[in-house]
Amino acid sequence: MRKLLITTTAVTVLAAAPALAAAPDFQSIDTDGNGAVSFEELVVVMPDTSKDQFASADTDQNGELSKEEYTEAVKG
Repeated sequence: MRKLLITTTAVTVLAAAPALAAAPDFQSIDTDGNGAVSFEELVVVMPDTSKDQFASADTDQNGELSKEEYTEAVKG
């Protein structure tokens, strides 16, 4: 049973790794260097992102993603 649990955990971690690796680095998205990512900046590198998805990630509803908001969103 322990071997099955370890194997299942390893497969889960490895399956998630490509998604995290595929997420662009925050600094590369923040093209104006203001420390936040706008919807316009984000869709350049993640064009399938909807305004609703962006709004859900923007937890303080200020219209931009902070580094913390972005990191939490890409952890998924």
